Amino acid sequence: MSAGKIAALAVGGVVVGALTAGVGLVAGMVVVGMGAAAGGGAAAITQRSGEKEKFLTLACDTYGDAERWTHAIESQIRELGESLHDFPFIRGLDPGGVSRNAPPEQRLQVVEQWVRWSRWKLNTVLHGTRVYEQDFEPSDSSRPRAEGPTNVPSTSSPALPLLRVNVGMNASTSDVFITLMNMPPACLTGIIRSFRVVESMDNQTDIVYMQLDSQYIYPTYTAPRDLLLARYWKHNADGSYVICLDSVEHREYPVGSEYVRGQLHGVYILTPPKDIDNDEYQAESLLTFIGQYDPRGWIWEFGGYKTRMLQEFILHVCDIRDSVNAERFMQVQFEASTEKSDVSAAGLSLAASTADSGATEEPTIGNTPAPTLPLEMWGNPDSSTFRVRGSTYIQDKVKEASAPAVFKLVAVDLFEVPDTTRNIAAHPRNRVFQALQRGEDTWVFVVNIMVPGPPFISFVAYFEGDKKLFEEDTPFGRVAYPFFFGNDDDFRNNRFKLIPKVVDGNMVVKMAVKDTPTLLGNKLKQYYYRGDNYFELDVDVGSSSVAKHTVGIAIGYSKAIVVDMGFCLQGNDENELPEVLMGACSCIHLDTTVAKKL
Repeated sequence: MSAGKIAALAVGGVVVGALTAGVGLVAGMVVVGMGAAAGGGAAAITQRSGEKEKFLTLACDTYGDAERWTHAIESQIRELGESLHDFPFIRGLDPGGVSRNAPPEQRLQVVEQWVRWSRWKLNTVLHGTRVYEQDFEPSDSSRPRAEGPTNVPSTSSPALPLLRVNVGMNASTSDVFITLMNMPPACLTGIIRSFRVVESMDNQTDIVYMQLDSQYIYPTYTAPRDLLLARYWKHNADGSYVICLDSVEHREYPVGSEYVRGQLHGVYILTPPKDIDNDEYQAESLLTFIGQYDPRGWIWEFGGYKTRMLQEFILHVCDIRDSVNAERFMQVQFEASTEKSDVSAAGLSLAASTADSGATEEPTIGNTPAPTLPLEMWGNPDSSTFRVRGSTYIQDKVKEASAPAVFKLVAVDLFEVPDTTRNIAAHPRNRVFQALQRGEDTWVFVVNIMVPGPPFISFVAYFEGDKKLFEEDTPFGRVAYPFFFGNDDDFRNNRFKLIPKVVDGNMVVKMAVKDTPTLLGNKLKQYYYRGDNYFELDVDVGSSSVAKHTVGIAIGYSKAIVVDMGFCLQGNDENELPEVLMGACSCIHLDTTVAKKL
């Protein structure tokens, strides 16, 4: 290598990943067209591959040589991207000088700009919802053009229908965004039959697959359609969200014989109300969907079939609105049962579980009955991975690794219940009640996280502990004694703290589940129950719409994430520090469908 100054430039993984759409960067891609770089020789070429990003590093004699090499490589990647994935813009969206396969962040910027300056007129009213079509400018140059940025071109009427719908939502932009990303079953009551995430490309991009029901449009039914879409999104500083959808191809989802593969290019826009700075206080938002749809396959050429099929599709925003609105109200439950039958069933369950477990080991509160959540889906994380307030936190705000947890995690149950169920440890079928019936004197701390439904779910963690620790003159004992033996719920609400950690998860989940210690009692309703052999803390997730939708998105991705939860009593004074974890629990690729009916 020459003694001259070495200049190194990197082609970032964002550009490579976006333009090749995760297909991968092979040596053949890089070397094709390298001759376009004029002058200067490459001294070294290296590639560092991460899970989601790829980097190509060049070392050249001069900065100018490095620039020319970088330009040549980026040009080759862009040209290759044209043949790998086609992200065509909605007609009229493609401003001069912007590649059809521009990176997602540039595509989002162009779409936002186009939406801001496009004009619309009423197309029709369907089921009380106004549907708009674009008001295209005439070709007559004598008519003055609407004011707007110079790089947004004048448009002409496209061959495919282009429609827009606006729907008011009784929820914040974050709540609606999480619902859109997760598409829970309540949103799949109309034209969209099923929805799934095929592949997560990076923190703002994934591939989704939709199946659509057939439609009756006189004089016949249409064949069912399916859509394979690249979805990418951004969150703006003003609180709004933009989600773009573009049809793509994917090797694991080829065109099948049961569905006709349609082509969709669309955008969701979520905007908050004016003069509201904090998303937590939002009570409403506006959802806009703009779509251009080619149903493909054979359809009647008369009667505006393509337009009518798109009209039916865009009304799925009403399903989203109804799903969000339904979350604001209680679910009516009609349950016919008697206490006698519950106790009888509990006795049979106890006898059976005792017989099964007694042959191998002594029955304990942790193993009898066997935890309803499979052992591979929960665990006891290392307490030292959680940061808690140190002994000098009042002066320097410094946190430190927690000492070993005070309590020991012995079991985790996942129950499907007919309604939000409090004081679950006292239920005849619960392990705590059954242990007391057997004469065990083991004391447990029970955390019951109640997830609204349907289906209603209780995530119950059991921590074995020693009540003598509460009476000791220690920082923990000074907070624990009034917490467990006192009667002041306000004190409890301001001391019980959850420390969550998303160990492995999608960006959407990480955004929804912040890794920040939280006094849950200030956000959600908590209930406290004290029994002979237990103290139970119930967290009602359904008491907050924000938390409800946060859990909704987490459940949707639960099979693909790992979350650690630490439980702590907050120390506010010097004699209550340092803090220490009471207990911790890992949720590992949790599948909520394994919940057992209680």
